[in-house]
Amino acid sequence: MRKDFQKRKVFIGSLVLLIIGYLLWTQRPVTVFWAGSQVAYEPVMISEQFVSQDRRFEIYGIVVNHFPLTEWGRIHWYLDHKEKLKKKYGIPLSYSYRITFWDIGSGFTDVKTSGDSDLYCFPLKKETDKHCIEKNMFMNVEYDAGSYERFAFSSSEYYWITMPDGKLARIKNAL
Repeated sequence: MRKDFQKRKVFIGSLVLLIIGYLLWTQRPVTVFWAGSQVAYEPVMISEQFVSQDRRFEIYGIVVNHFPLTEWGRIHWYLDHKEKLKKKYGIPLSYSYRITFWDIGSGFTDVKTSGDSDLYCFPLKKETDKHCIEKNMFMNVEYDAGSYERFAFSSSEYYWITMPDGKLARIKNAL
């Protein structure tokens, strides 16, 4: 009887610590380390999709830390901060775009001294050669004018879209 009580006490204590840890983790603010346009395209063939001459398609990158753990949390963080990103970083400014949210991981590194061959590099800044990060994508947000916003995740077999009524729909990838 005494052993059952102690096991239950340890289980409840562990559960409480786990819940407190999760709540503390989710309350950490997202930090943006870099944000900008990857390439400003002229009307060309992009991702096997023709972009007409009266529109622009731009690709943006945002490097963050402490992004929410779940797909749902990431989507809602973006939706809640969409206007702030536009105001502060000019993302997005075009009618059609893709925004990739990257994990800062262990920080920016120099491509020449890094032992990692799978790096994603941003435009070089004059004050430092450290402008690359390990490829760890949190989320892609895509929008084509007149369509819906699409949210994709690297390790998921699903993606999410915004419906005309503003609700989110989860759809299984066809591949």
